[in-house]
Amino acid sequence: MDQLKMVWKKGGIPDAPDWSGLVFRRFDGSDKDIDAWLDIVSHGLTDGKQTPGFYKECMYSHGELEFDKFFMVECGGEPAATLAVICDYEKKEGYIHMVACKTEFRGRGIGTKLMAEAVRTLVLSGMETAYLTTDDFRLPAIKSYLRAGFYPAVPDEEHEKRWNDVYEKLGIK
Repeated sequence: MDQLKMVWKKGGIPDAPDWSGLVFRRFDGSDKDIDAWLDIVSHGLTDGKQTPGFYKECMYSHGELEFDKFFMVECGGEPAATLAVICDYEKKEGYIHMVACKTEFRGRGIGTKLMAEAVRTLVLSGMETAYLTTDDFRLPAIKSYLRAGFYPAVPDEEHEKRWNDVYEKLGIK
């Protein structure tokens, strides 16, 4: 089954999140950051921790990354979450890629803050639209995407049913 898609259209720029108690920083592309990224995405996006080859395959399949649009969040000195914003400057379209948070750091609002930073990055980078893909079962993530201004893409009846099921599970009418 294919993933659900969510879209965003440019609006106002959100306020910068309060990162008190956390460290929000740019991913630097070092071996240490790649290893931390592989560990973070193993919490729900991959089937166990992958190799650095997976990182290159996954992240460079969209062209060269700009590390100033690739974020890490640390909590207590430990890498906790990550998100990449990939921009197509010609189309003015962004793609939110590989949003992940380690299990033990979930429920603290980190995803909501990361998505606010992603939207800020989209606006400041001149993007007019953006999209992301997600799985039906990633309900807390979907809530943070909705809060950030993304909305469901509903290309057919199957996706409409799946989105209705997601909304029902989230208690949204």
